[in-house]
Amino acid sequence: MLVSTLREMIMELSLMAASMLERSWEEMLDSAKRHDIHLVEACAGGHIPKVHYDPVQLATDQAAFDAFRQSLEDREMRICSFGCHGNPIHPNQAIADAAHEDFVATCKIASRLDVHHVSLLAGTPGGGPDDKTPNWIINSAFVMWKDAYQWQWDKKIIPYWKKAATIAQEYDVKICIEPHTGDAVYNTQTFLRLREAVGPTIGMNLDPSHLWWQGIDPIVFVETVADAVYTCHVKDVALDPRLVARDGIASSAYYDEWDKRSWCYRTIGYGHDELFWRDFITMLRRIGYDGPLSIECEEPYLTVDDSLTKAVQLLKYVMPGEPMPEGNWMDAYQLDDYEASLTKQDK
Repeated sequence: MLVSTLREMIMELSLMAASMLERSWEEMLDSAKRHDIHLVEACAGGHIPKVHYDPVQLATDQAAFDAFRQSLEDREMRICSFGCHGNPIHPNQAIADAAHEDFVATCKIASRLDVHHVSLLAGTPGGGPDDKTPNWIINSAFVMWKDAYQWQWDKKIIPYWKKAATIAQEYDVKICIEPHTGDAVYNTQTFLRLREAVGPTIGMNLDPSHLWWQGIDPIVFVETVADAVYTCHVKDVALDPRLVARDGIASSAYYDEWDKRSWCYRTIGYGHDELFWRDFITMLRRIGYDGPLSIECEEPYLTVDDSLTKAVQLLKYVMPGEPMPEGNWMDAYQLDDYEASLTKQDK
């Protein structure tokens, strides 16, 4: 999206709907509205259970699609993007095919609802043609992994996303890849490699929470990828310096062993303070992004409603209240008038 167009926009809050999978689609919409949120990132398919809707059903069943759309219109709610986080390059072909089917169906329903962004993961292939499970290779660790890593990119990652980009273009949809550990695209280098290979149909769903615990500064990251940011999640992370010092950042604790892991997803403001979120939003504006900020609640110590309340309070306080200005304060004055005023002062 062009910066000139974005100058007419203003950031709005959205709810990443997978934050409330314990509730029905309608209950989730009602909860968002109670928090004064009128945009949602609808999420289903791939790794996300099809609790709120089934994209394949909505793409093929007109009555189901009409009811889905009516649920939004009845509440004056809008979908700003769709999330469909699967692994379409999984070495188990049945899993890969199902993820791809969900992706295609999501593009179809997005197009019918005039939604132009679909958030996804890049996926993780096996380490070779005979692998049975995904293999997340950190290429820099051992020289003997170089060939397997190259095979992943040349034979699986790039070919699939070139095909997916063609499908997305057919439905006027941008693919928003979310860099995520355990996935083929997880940092600056891997994201830019995929985008360079596929083209600008590939953009980013930015989520700073997946960057911090890799040691990546989200502000520097945003400045680097710049206008490739198409959508944005807002979620925090807290690092426990005692456990980082003992175990490092890449803890081997299980996902739900919150107190044993050196990092933990948190509600906005519970990992990084208000100043960070001001700087983060300012950097988004500097690169030309003024779109939705989609709150994702993945908080082990607060209920989802408590988490959402606190996130909304902080974000509304630091978010811009007006569209991006056309210039700075000096533009309000004609240069000639300004110089004339200086001359008058000298006299």
